[in-house]
Amino acid sequence: MGSDFSKEDSFHFPTMDKRNLNTLRDYLRNYNPPEGCGGCINILLFGLVGAGKSSIINTFLSALDPRGATITCVPTGNNPVCLTPELRSYRAGKIKFWDSAGWNVMNPDQTKRVNWKKKKRELQMILEGRVPIQTDLRSFDPDSDISSYPVIPENVIHGVAFVFDINTIENISDDKMNVFQELETTVVQKYIHRVVIGTQFDLLGMPEKHNAWIYEFKPLQQKFENLAVRTGMERRSMFVVSNRWRGDQIEMIKCILALYVLDNMVRNIDRFLRVV
Repeated sequence: MGSDFSKEDSFHFPTMDKRNLNTLRDYLRNYNPPEGCGGCINILLFGLVGAGKSSIINTFLSALDPRGATITCVPTGNNPVCLTPELRSYRAGKIKFWDSAGWNVMNPDQTKRVNWKKKKRELQMILEGRVPIQTDLRSFDPDSDISSYPVIPENVIHGVAFVFDINTIENISDDKMNVFQELETTVVQKYIHRVVIGTQFDLLGMPEKHNAWIYEFKPLQQKFENLAVRTGMERRSMFVVSNRWRGDQIEMIKCILALYVLDNMVRNIDRFLRVV
């Protein structure tokens, strides 16, 4: 492994063995949220178009499966269904994952800029649980009478995972990052737990058999340092999740990486909910 790794620069140390996999999975599968939060912990995946939000949900669902069977119920890639800008949710035990249309600075046909004041209000209403599942966000008007969209307790968002393709973060324009910071501020103002998830780390050049040491891999650390500067978020809140697997069973290391970030989110959200 040589000089590519430095424990002094690492910020996460997940244990990569079967025992830890079972510990993480058992906790998350048997987790019961506190009263008053609608019966589920709600986690919103939020990011640019094509960042890998939908495939990450598939990874979470697969990692939570007792056998680690690959689950692909969330449409991904070029599937036209996955491009439909609807608010969707997928439940595993007492954890519910929310998928929404990816954000960009231009509308889908690249003919005009997105109205970001309206986009921020839309995000705010999603976070507050005011947007019903399967709402088509193309026709949703966040400027309408708010009384038309009462809070649905079981839809209130408790955590947000900002998703970035770790390989292309240097190509994200300042314009897009400025918009991201405005949207992130909306989450911060709601006191909602948030993390960053990097996808496609498999393409960074680290041999797959060494993925257990991914957080000690210098190229990844440099990517996260870049993101920390551009987003203002701490490196310790940044994780990787694989959205690439082969066959009908997800590999142990990829299971643990997914469950590790999920465990972090659920425990922090639970701690907050039991205090407020």
